[in-house]
Amino acid sequence: MSKPLLILGARKFALEVADVASEIPGFTLAGFVENTDPARCIEKLEGLPVHWVDDLAGLAATHLAVCAFGSTARRGFIEQALAHGMRFATLIHPAARVSAKSRVGEGSVIWPGVVVGAYAAIGRHVLVNRGALIGHHTELDDGITVGPGANIAGACHIGAGSYMGMGSVIVDYVRTGEGVVVAAGAVVTRDIADHVMVAGSPAMVVKTGVDGL
Repeated sequence: MSKPLLILGARKFALEVADVASEIPGFTLAGFVENTDPARCIEKLEGLPVHWVDDLAGLAATHLAVCAFGSTARRGFIEQALAHGMRFATLIHPAARVSAKSRVGEGSVIWPGVVVGAYAAIGRHVLVNRGALIGHHTELDDGITVGPGANIAGACHIGAGSYMGMGSVIVDYVRTGEGVVVAAGAVVTRDIADHVMVAGSPAMVVKTGVDGL
């Protein structure tokens, strides 16, 4: 039986996630959820209702959700939904290849063209965008965003709430701290501390005190 799915978010990226979800068997798109501007709930989006976040209390028993915030700041929205009893779906597009020996946590979305190698572990509420590569035995903690075309090699460990920019490369066995930002196109060849932004090839620290993107 198809499960009704709500997209947490009502802006452009939410439409992108909705499009991915529409091609995954077992789910029926049921609407969007807004948490900052009640006026956005007046009109439908793509012909579907836009619910206010407090409405989730009455929907949690029958619906599943995913959070469609492109930034790692989605944590607050997820916490709001959890407080209303919301449960989260795991979306893996049929055009992605995820090893049967790997696992993907609830609330995570795997786009078309993604390849996840054997024995990888992807946490909760992780967004792995189109064409990204996740190597064997690599661990992605919760709340990470992996940009389009990023390549995280084998046996890496990426800390919670980090952001891997479009086309970035993380070489084998690298570990990053939490809340890290890897700029688009950066090539990371050594471990990264918590809450820093790195850029360039080889990647160097260009900013401290960040908390994802």
